[in-house]
Amino acid sequence: MREAAAIIERVRRVSASLQRLEVAVDAAHRTIAPGQHFLARATESLDPYLREPWIPIRRSGSTSIVIERPAGVSYHPGQVISLLGPIGTPITLRETTRTLLLIAFEATPASMLMLAEGAIGRGVSVTLALIGAARGYPLEALPAQIEVMRGSDGIDWPEQRGSLKWADQVIAVAPPPLDVARYSRLLEVVRAARVEIAPGYLLGLFQPPMPCGIGACGACMIRCVGRDRLACVDGPAFDLTTVTLR
Repeated sequence: MREAAAIIERVRRVSASLQRLEVAVDAAHRTIAPGQHFLARATESLDPYLREPWIPIRRSGSTSIVIERPAGVSYHPGQVISLLGPIGTPITLRETTRTLLLIAFEATPASMLMLAEGAIGRGVSVTLALIGAARGYPLEALPAQIEVMRGSDGIDWPEQRGSLKWADQVIAVAPPPLDVARYSRLLEVVRAARVEIAPGYLLGLFQPPMPCGIGACGACMIRCVGRDRLACVDGPAFDLTTVTLR
């Protein structure tokens, strides 16, 4: 992990609520993989003290990455951003995965889009369930190959039981502090729908605030069976059968 200056090359409005930034980064930062992110600071001062998580949704050409940000924040071409990273451990799809179910609870699916594009590239069938506030995500911002289902304000989505049975792997994202409650309920639903849950079948992305990004402060600790782990070093993806969800 290292800190380096990045330059915003292009700003494009995706919808009323989202914009995408094409950002030129150095060679070390171009190695970022699905599941990893940057801690960004857009000002020269230390105010605010905490850096913002910037999650790439794809690579652009040989020198740039694309970042999705809320439309209400102003950015401009030529702006220099301090990036610290990559943060976290890449998410790896199992070799046997041919059908992938992604679930966004009350959150943008941006953290799963780089993974989805890589899966599509290797011939995996990808379905995305948008639950609650995530239903407002603009579908035109998604790859056309992704099948989209819109769910309720709780935990349900169309053909839930069937989709959990045919999926070779399930990955979900929910924002803190909703993540523990949503993942706990999802685990119950999956256990009811399947005979067994194989290791690595059901992953949840944990994205708590990360003051340091290197595992020194312990602020992003995730309670797990056996030993506690850190989202900034070991995450963001954790097998939900190994997480203490209470």
